[in-house]
Amino acid sequence: MKGFAYAIAMVLLLSVPVFAQEQVAVLVSDNPADLAVARMLAEKLGAELVVTPWGTLSQQAVEQIEASGAEVVYVVGGEVAVPDAEQELEKLNVEVRRLAGRDRYHTAALVARLWGSAEKAVMVEGYDEEGIQEALENARRMGMPLLFVKPEGVPEEVEEALENLSCREVVLIPAPHMMRERIRERLRVKGVEKVNVTLVNAEERARKAIERAEEAIERAEEALGTENLSYEELDGRKVAAIRLLINAKKHLDAAEDAFDAGNYGMAFGMAVAAKAKAEAALKIQEGVVVGNYRRCVEDAEEEMGHKGLGRLGRELAEDMRRYGLRMHLMMELEGNNTGNNVPGRAHGLGGR
Repeated sequence: MKGFAYAIAMVLLLSVPVFAQEQVAVLVSDNPADLAVARMLAEKLGAELVVTPWGTLSQQAVEQIEASGAEVVYVVGGEVAVPDAEQELEKLNVEVRRLAGRDRYHTAALVARLWGSAEKAVMVEGYDEEGIQEALENARRMGMPLLFVKPEGVPEEVEEALENLSCREVVLIPAPHMMRERIRERLRVKGVEKVNVTLVNAEERARKAIERAEEAIERAEEALGTENLSYEELDGRKVAAIRLLINAKKHLDAAEDAFDAGNYGMAFGMAVAAKAKAEAALKIQEGVVVGNYRRCVEDAEEEMGHKGLGRLGRELAEDMRRYGLRMHLMMELEGNNTGNNVPGRAHGLGGR
C-alpha cells in the first residue's frame, strides 16, 4: 500500500508543468551528487538554489527560502538527506514537492524526467566527485539533464528515464574503474544512438582520489580525538565512527597498493570508498545518526554489549595500530562495567 501511494505521488508530481508561473526554490543537501542535479533543476526552473548540510535542515536554509518568497520548493533527496522539509516549510505556507528516489541514481532520474524530453543527456558515475563536476559543466553548457550510472552498468531507473526523455545521444564522463563498453552497449540497447565518451587520465584521477581520501581520514582522525580518548567516551556513536575510520584506512592502503601496481581503476574505486567511510565517521562524530549511520551505531552498541568495553577497547586499539592510526585509550576502570577482566586502574591502549 505504501509503495502504491508512493507511485501515485510520483506520477502526480511529475505531471506538474516545469514552467508553471510560480515563485520556485530548490532545496538540497550538500551531497555532491544530489547537489549537481539540483543545480541543473534550479537553472531549468529559473529557481533559487538553497543548500543545507546533509542530514539536517538548517535554520539558515529555512530563512533563505522564506526570504526568496518561494511558493513552491522542490526538495531533491529523501528524508535522510533533507529531513523535516515538509513540516518546517508548510509553516511558511510553502508547497513542498520532494524528488526522492531509493538512491542517488533514482533521484537523479526523477529530476531528469522534469525535462519532459531531451535528445541529449550527460552521464557520470554516481560517486565520482571530480567526474560529477565535469559532467555538471557539460550539462550546464548544453542545458541537458544529468544522470548517474554505476561502475558496472546502468540502473533500471536511469534506463527508464532515458526512454521517457526520448534521449538519442549521451555524453559519458568515464571513471577509471568504469566498464565503459558494457555501459555503452546497454545504452544502445535502450535506443541511445550516439555515446560520446570523454577522455580520462586514469593515473591522475586515481592519484587525486587517494589524496582526497587521505585528507578525509586525517580530518576524521582529528575530529574523533583518538590520541587521548577516555573510557567514558566509548559509546555506540564513538565505536561506530572508529570502526568506519579503521575501514577507511584499510581501503586507502588497498588503493595505494593498487596504484603502485599500476591498477588505477582499482586504486580509484578503493580510494573513493575510503573517503566515503571517513566522511561517514565524521558525520556520526558530529551527531548525524540517520539512515545507514544509525544502523552503524546500533551495530556498535550490540558489539559493546556482546564483548564488553574492556575487550572491545583492546581490539579497537590494536586495529588502529595495525593500520597506522593513532589511538591512546585511557581507561579509568575501577568500578566500571568493563568486563573481560581488565585491571582496575588507568592505563593506555594504543597505537602509533
